[in-house]
Amino acid sequence: MAQDLFATGGSPQLSIGYIDERIPFATVDGVFADPGAVRAAALALPYAPGTEYYPGRVARFPDGDRSLAAFIQKVAGLVTREYLPRLPPLPGGMRLSALRGIDTDFAITETPPEQLNEGQRQPHIDAVPVFGLVYLNEEPRGGTLFFKPRDEIRTDANASAYPSHDHERFEVCGHIEGRFNRLAIYPGFIFHSGEIDAGWIGTEARFASPRLTQRIMFHF
Repeated sequence: MAQDLFATGGSPQLSIGYIDERIPFATVDGVFADPGAVRAAALALPYAPGTEYYPGRVARFPDGDRSLAAFIQKVAGLVTREYLPRLPPLPGGMRLSALRGIDTDFAITETPPEQLNEGQRQPHIDAVPVFGLVYLNEEPRGGTLFFKPRDEIRTDANASAYPSHDHERFEVCGHIEGRFNRLAIYPGFIFHSGEIDAGWIGTEARFASPRLTQRIMFHF
């Protein structure tokens, strides 16, 4: 395994966007110097089922990897400098200012729509107020969708699929494109879901070319 597997790219591009025109998210394109090597190393990890809300499997890198620790430290600095000052108070009035800790793992989305449980068919909020993803897919595997409750429930929507524009109780109010080698930082307290297209998730492509992300959880 490469000694500096998680080295960052030489000219990463930071951008700021907004969910529902008010809540910021940040993206960094070109985050890894060698994203193909990161993907290969991550896919070689031993995966286990995720929580009941995650439609796939998760794995962790062995503890003590210096390259991964250095990457996480850089991401912490980015969030502290560029994201937290732009973030409005949380629901309830609390402002986020200092990170207490960061956790990271890798996740593969592979559950076909007909096998989703009820919780996986709904947008969700995270256990942490700020969440990060690195999209590690050269083939189109979708980004992240953000939602707000609809004024009226739709009776013509597909209630048995991944959350999408057709959801019966939520409407899409934001989107992060899942570009290869893009880091996204976003508010975990806004309803969201992976952008999963039935065109590949229901076929063998979910195993031959799986949707892989690195998940980064920010604790305050």
